[in-house]
Amino acid sequence: MTTLLLIRHGIAEDLHPGQRDSDRALTREGWTKTRAAMHGLVARGHVPTRGFSSPYRRAVETMACLQEAAGAFPLETSLMVLPESRVPQADLWLRGLAAEADGTLAVISHQPFLGELIFHLTGRNFEVKKASCTVIRWEDGLWRFERQYQPSELRHGA
Repeated sequence: MTTLLLIRHGIAEDLHPGQRDSDRALTREGWTKTRAAMHGLVARGHVPTRGFSSPYRRAVETMACLQEAAGAFPLETSLMVLPESRVPQADLWLRGLAAEADGTLAVISHQPFLGELIFHLTGRNFEVKKASCTVIRWEDGLWRFERQYQPSELRHGA
């Protein structure tokens, strides 16, 4: 069985004139709240065995917070989870990953992509807040919704 942790990046700085969206970093508050949320996620037993993030700076920094909380695990950036990525292709990619091996895959991405992906995989529509996590399991050839964690509940106790 494979578990997906679909995580939205933490609070990022506003776009500055001349800056590329992909270069936006987590703010100081973003680092603090994201670290706390990722520690809360791990405290609830969600420890990734492999991680994928958008190559955008704020997603990579969010992955760093998760790896800080969970310890080392293999990770890479993926163009499959950009803000403008296509959900059906991402579903096929995730199915391929799920078929390769059991484990917990952390995927860190953006809106609107994550909300659309969650709806596509589970039929559920959630507000996907920054540093939130949706847990989905791959069982018997189907994606099954398990839990939606809001960032505030992750930050406050296990």
